[in-house]
Amino acid sequence: MGRPEKPLDPDAGPVQRLAHELRQLRASAGGLTYRAMACRAHYSATALAQAAAGDRLPSLAVVLAYARVCGADPTVWEDRWREADEAATPHDHDHASAPYRGMARFEPEHQHLFFGRDRVVDDLLQVAREHRFAALVGPSGSGKSSLLRAGLLPALREAARHARHPVDIRLITLGQDPPSDPARLLEPRGADTETWVVVDQTQHAAQQYTDLHERAQFGMRLFASRQPESRLRVIVSIRPDFQWLAPSYRPWIDGWIAAMQRHTVVMPAMGSTELREAIVRPAIATGLIVERELTARLIDDVLGRPNALPMLSHALLETWRRRRGRVLTLADYQAVGGAHGAIAATAEQVYGRLTDAQARTARQVLLRLIAPGDGTPDTRRPVHPDELRLFELPDTRAVLDALVEARLVIMDGERLELAHEALITQWPRLGGWLEQERERLLHRRHLTETARAWQRLGHDHGDFYRGKRLSLAAQLFPPHAEDDELTPVERAFLNASLAAHAATAPPGPTGG
Repeated sequence: MGRPEKPLDPDAGPVQRLAHELRQLRASAGGLTYRAMACRAHYSATALAQAAAGDRLPSLAVVLAYARVCGADPTVWEDRWREADEAATPHDHDHASAPYRGMARFEPEHQHLFFGRDRVVDDLLQVAREHRFAALVGPSGSGKSSLLRAGLLPALREAARHARHPVDIRLITLGQDPPSDPARLLEPRGADTETWVVVDQTQHAAQQYTDLHERAQFGMRLFASRQPESRLRVIVSIRPDFQWLAPSYRPWIDGWIAAMQRHTVVMPAMGSTELREAIVRPAIATGLIVERELTARLIDDVLGRPNALPMLSHALLETWRRRRGRVLTLADYQAVGGAHGAIAATAEQVYGRLTDAQARTARQVLLRLIAPGDGTPDTRRPVHPDELRLFELPDTRAVLDALVEARLVIMDGERLELAHEALITQWPRLGGWLEQERERLLHRRHLTETARAWQRLGHDHGDFYRGKRLSLAAQLFPPHAEDDELTPVERAFLNASLAAHAATAPPGPTGG
């Protein structure tokens, strides 16, 4: 007889409904055993039993064989299978119920889906409690932001609920143009309050503070938390190439390096056990199953590979989107391109659906969301509100909607940024654009930062471009270009620089 089949709710979904109908068909045929059915169907007993288990949509061939053995009309069951297949295909693009985040970072509300990093959270808390200052150091793609938000912050808030004194917990994300200066958020709440400050995206300090002196001052205020009188405990995330924070302040950099040796927690690569948790437990939390073969392949594909977490998470998200029923399968993972091809496959699919005009807009928008490295890694660059003129064109809105829907770009209010730096390294088309435009983009980045400072400081003439820099900017960004890629602030600054130069230039020779 074999083991009894597990209970099945036909109202749980199209896959479960089809499985329930297959069970009824077998019962009406006299309750044939799966072993007896296998002899006539030329499929294994296991395959036939799994068709009626309700975990995943069986293949059409197995359903038809099942029907024939039970004496049913295959044509009828082909129609039923196609109805189930259509109904089981996820048609919505709302990822709110997804167990995986793709390239997007985890937020505190995703704590129930965040696994595999408990040891690092404990280490950070221990260092911060002993020394008041702790730095989480790791390259892009190692998961620092997700750990701070979905691992550390919930742990701090849970501890605060049981504390005998008031606890103030703050999150600073550099590069997001907060309503107040981030330095003000480093003020302790009160003498009887334990104040924790978590600083994320430290690599964007150069955008938050275009003035090197201000940038160094902010860094020194972070370090000051090491002193008991600061009444602060500070945890920062930072990439290993942190010397760019204040390159002209050598003594400060030397002090930072010395402090790092005593207060650093290095973001380790995830081992096989931690990877298995990150793969399987989010699925379990949402009522899904990850095929064992898929788990083994995922671990094999990313274990020991640096910066592979965003690729892993994106591949899992795309596999989830292709699911039929409750099971995430190796076949679907392979179909989306695997961990090393899923990001490029998704990006190419989105890009391929754009019109020619939209494709040109997509290139312009995506390149503006990148801070090209000059001897340092390329990074994503949050776009500030004063650059949103580019995004008011109809084509641009359609392009942004497509990029955001595919989770390639994140839109948070008026702030836009790439979902992850992995998009730069894993999408060959975008990487090719970047290499073609690198020198131009470096000049435009300087122009953007200088124009913003000029606007913030009241249009000071001392900030104007002069000499070779002005001449080069005028050549790279001509004022009457058909597709002007500068924002109004950038164009106004460049025009004012040109006007100031023309007003002070000596008159040319006159004819007589």
